[in-house]
Amino acid sequence: MKYKYDKLQLGLVLGILAPILTMVVIYFVEFTEYKLSELVNLLVEKKVFTKIVSLCVIPNLALFFLFLNKYLYRSARGVLLATIIFAIFVFVTKFTL
Repeated sequence: MKYKYDKLQLGLVLGILAPILTMVVIYFVEFTEYKLSELVNLLVEKKVFTKIVSLCVIPNLALFFLFLNKYLYRSARGVLLATIIFAIFVFVTKFTL
């Protein structure tokens, strides 16, 4: 049964969805008066877009340790891979915007 959840793809999908979900929650809690495109433009203008994206990756830490505690190492690798993809995105975005 444990092997059913020990998949790189599962960790990757959850590792990508968790930050996106965090961004959506932040948007609906704090920034509903802005359209999404206006908010992105505002965050880029104030030079905090990459910082917000970086903070939204924090839930991946919980996912990573949850998988490690359950000995689901392949899923933990997927979360780590997703986190690295977000780090590359932040790095590229920081120097292009």
